[in-house]
Amino acid sequence: MKIAIDAGHGMGNARRGVFDPGATAKAGAQDFTEADIVLRYALALGKLCEQSRFEFFMTRGSSTEPAPVGGRAARAGAAGCTHFVSIHLNSSAKPRANDLEVLYRDEKKDRPLAAALQQALLKVTGFRDRGNDRRTDLAVLKFEQGPAALIELGFISNRGDREFLLAEGNRDRVCSAILQVFAVA
Repeated sequence: MKIAIDAGHGMGNARRGVFDPGATAKAGAQDFTEADIVLRYALALGKLCEQSRFEFFMTRGSSTEPAPVGGRAARAGAAGCTHFVSIHLNSSAKPRANDLEVLYRDEKKDRPLAAALQQALLKVTGFRDRGNDRRTDLAVLKFEQGPAALIELGFISNRGDREFLLAEGNRDRVCSAILQVFAVA
């Protein structure tokens, strides 16, 4: 097994040479971007993979590394990955909106992974269950070599979700839960 770890958005995601922050939130004088928060999660997950001797591939390892979204699944396939996980955050104009969902493309190939990730992450976060949703329009879910899932880990626009997600201890627990799903896959 070799896991592709995708931190959503980032440099050159949608347009060459342009940083795509993804969803954003402002709290006082502080600005938060989805791209930066999920990169921390992806790097932490990569570190756990390394410590656990799981093979992995990062679709991007920094905020400056170009990573066009249309090529991420293909790059993961070329790197020999057998599984793909993309980490994202939701946003809403309603500050109370909060939940967790895991998206998938193919009912047979991807949904079991999405469902397992959903259950594991709900236990760790305590977030509201939005369920799994089938999406055929997302480039990162077009990974053909094996199961793929896109985690919407919470709402950057929700203060409680954001504070939970920014806490390093919570990040470690979330990443451990993700890795545990792959350990039994």
